[in-house]
Amino acid sequence: MPKKTTDKFASTFWPQVPAPVDGRMFLLSIGHFQTAAIQAMLRYQIEVLTFMKNRSEHDRRFLEELLASDYARDGFDLYCSFWRDALQDYSDEAERLTRLGSQMAAQAARQVRNDQEDLTEEVATRLVM
Repeated sequence: MPKKTTDKFASTFWPQVPAPVDGRMFLLSIGHFQTAAIQAMLRYQIEVLTFMKNRSEHDRRFLEELLASDYARDGFDLYCSFWRDALQDYSDEAERLTRLGSQMAAQAARQVRNDQEDLTEEVATRLVM
């Protein structure tokens, strides 16, 4: 049975919640969101560190090839191809990180929506009782 309010300024049309909503669902929802955020952050760090490792290996290989070349023309070709590959790698990595971010955001949105539906069901169940 709903508790009656003693506040004379409360609207009679405003629904009165019979009992406080259980905070477990709310805290669980916050925990899911924080977990998704931490997972996204760690995934980004893994991707960036892997990319930097690969680019460092390309840089080292470029310097070795540059030192091994005998002619200035070979050095210029190596230099141009190195920067072309570097720009292509950076743009590919930016695309991959953008795609990863949108996937993580969609996953977090689904989780928050599911948690909201569960919380709504719990509130509706408490109002019926």
